[in-house]
Amino acid sequence: MTREQSFAFDAEGRSVRPGSSGRPDGLGQEPAHLFLVELLDRAGCDASAVLQLDVWRDTLHTNVAVAGTAPTAALARVQAAYTRSAFEHAAAGMELYDAELRVLRSNAAALRIRGRTAAQVLQRDAADLDGSLPTSRLLREVVQGPDPVAERFVSVPSKGAGHRVYRVTAMCLRDGGTVVGAATFIHDVTGEARSRAAERLLSAAHRRIGTTLSAARTSQELASTLTRDFADAVSVDLVDGVLHGAEPPCAPLDASAPLRRTAFEAPGGLEGVYAVGEPSHFFFPTPYTQVLGDLTPRLVDPSGALADWLMYDAARAGALRAARVHSMIVAPLVHQDRVLGLACFYRGPRHPVPFDAQDLALVEQVTAKASAHIENARRFMREHTTAVTLQRRLLPRSLPEVTAMTTAHFWLPEPRRTSWFDVLPLSSARVALVIGEVPEQGLDASVDMGLLRTAVTTLAGLELPPEEILAHLDDVVPRLGLADAAGIPPDARTADERPRCQYCVYDPVTGDLAVASAGWPHPLVTAPDGTVRELPVPRGPALGSGVGYEAVRTRLAPGSVLTLYSASLLREPPCDAPAVRLRQAVAAAPGDAQGTCDTVVYRMMGGPRERGAAVLTAAAHRLAEDCVATWTGAADPAEVAACRRWVRERLAGWRLADQVFATETIVSELVTNVLRHASGEPRVRLIRDGGLTVEVSDHSTTAPHLRHARAQDENGRGLLIAAALARRWGTRYSGDGKTIWVEQDMTATDVI
Repeated sequence: MTREQSFAFDAEGRSVRPGSSGRPDGLGQEPAHLFLVELLDRAGCDASAVLQLDVWRDTLHTNVAVAGTAPTAALARVQAAYTRSAFEHAAAGMELYDAELRVLRSNAAALRIRGRTAAQVLQRDAADLDGSLPTSRLLREVVQGPDPVAERFVSVPSKGAGHRVYRVTAMCLRDGGTVVGAATFIHDVTGEARSRAAERLLSAAHRRIGTTLSAARTSQELASTLTRDFADAVSVDLVDGVLHGAEPPCAPLDASAPLRRTAFEAPGGLEGVYAVGEPSHFFFPTPYTQVLGDLTPRLVDPSGALADWLMYDAARAGALRAARVHSMIVAPLVHQDRVLGLACFYRGPRHPVPFDAQDLALVEQVTAKASAHIENARRFMREHTTAVTLQRRLLPRSLPEVTAMTTAHFWLPEPRRTSWFDVLPLSSARVALVIGEVPEQGLDASVDMGLLRTAVTTLAGLELPPEEILAHLDDVVPRLGLADAAGIPPDARTADERPRCQYCVYDPVTGDLAVASAGWPHPLVTAPDGTVRELPVPRGPALGSGVGYEAVRTRLAPGSVLTLYSASLLREPPCDAPAVRLRQAVAAAPGDAQGTCDTVVYRMMGGPRERGAAVLTAAAHRLAEDCVATWTGAADPAEVAACRRWVRERLAGWRLADQVFATETIVSELVTNVLRHASGEPRVRLIRDGGLTVEVSDHSTTAPHLRHARAQDENGRGLLIAAALARRWGTRYSGDGKTIWVEQDMTATDVI
């Protein structure tokens, strides 16, 4: 039914003429906007039910006409029935309050939620009913505060076990500007809340579990994540071999298989049967062995009728009773039907609600994720163990004993680099010290290290100075394929992605030390008086950069200790001043190689073994003056006979009579070659060390070569004879010419 009302008002907003329905009350007295409200009422509508609103002007007045739906008795009955039915039969709880927040009406759903009758609720103050459902504080907020509507989540203990979660919406009811009451709408959202809690737990598991490639650490993360809001206590036990990278066994797992406790979390102070790190045992038949047999997770009630298994495991039975555990979940940690271990979840006083099927499904998701990370950690451990074993096999098993130096070393694999060291005996009692590293860890890095060490050993045999050794090594590195190990082309690798090396040569005859560096820290030298200095070696670029290198040369006093070390010793927070600490450690060490090496390790490698290092120390010695003899002759063939006489006399003085013939022949042939094919005066030096070394030097840089002379040839047999009589021979170049050296063994009868 449609009704229409109209009126007119003047320029000052006062009503001056009624419409067709008669004069409204207060014509000419009330403001026009109040008449508009009255017209809406008389038309039977509010602003949302207006069918038509017309406004027009005549000469003196503004006219307004409103058409709307008018209430009828039938419509009023329908509206009242709808309101009553909606209130009484709504699934959500609904309550009406007066201005003093006393309950006027409470529907059946609200009474059911409160667990009370209508007589116990109606006309009661909301604060008196907070014990059944706390709503008074929320109601006061909407009645007294600026916001007429507010919403809260309320947790209420249920009659059985656990809690119910309700979403309570409170609304202030006003008539004009006056508060006449309030209303609440109550929805049971326990299922939604539980789903959100499960989502939060899964999200936390994705963030917190598997942050490292450590099976033990992953176990701890699993336990700590699920003891926050899910369980009173969590224990994790892994198959012992899994922790060492061994292949996990297939199910069923034998009851005697060794497991180890890797995690136990119990915020309430509960204690586990086994401490973390101890071997753990599960007796048969129990739910633990059943799960390890068929890999099916189980809900367990330790106090139920099926708890006879506790008689087989008295220690666990006592622990469960002491902790008042009322519900358990035992779940396998499995990857592709291979048993990694077992995770157990316990609920006690902190979580009075027993585990159910939904909790079991949630545990399966979390343990599946944890198992994947544990398997990744196991594979990493296997590869790491294999790589470290390969590295150890590629390192020198024992350092050679040389007269020039007494050496000591320390090596511990680094987590991100593969380091190595070496001591290489050279000709004329000299010795080379090498220390280096390749980027990354793993099998590829171990192979790269082996290739690089082999290349250094081969180049050392060329008797080149250190800077030239590194230059040749710089050329060799790209051809060895080291740059391909990480899939990065050589020109795209940064300095940290290239191999590094330091090469030193020490001559015990003169005490001279030459050092060249390819991106390596400066070595330290400890003088006999205990003072420590840093050798200012030009720190060239890492290998494979295509840039040359420079060497520094110095003379070591007898008894000086040289310390070479990997850069990992200096990779500490700047506030710790590791370089200063290292120098202090070297200065505090006793004046020998082993003592210096040990002191560096004690002072620089303390605490958790989270980083490795390589340290090589060497105490320098000098050859005694009576172990070296030198002869210089004129460029005259007649001098060959004089040289032979000098050799006989010197060997007689050394009591090496058995070496006279071979040494005399070698010297004669080499000096003759110098006089015929080279320039300058021949120089001969005999060095008595572990063997007998003959050196013949000249001012020529012409490279000698070994040729097999024909029977009718009258010359060309000098080097062939020398090579036949010697253990090894070679050529060494210097700034003023070359030196041909020949080494001979000394038998036990030679040394008196």
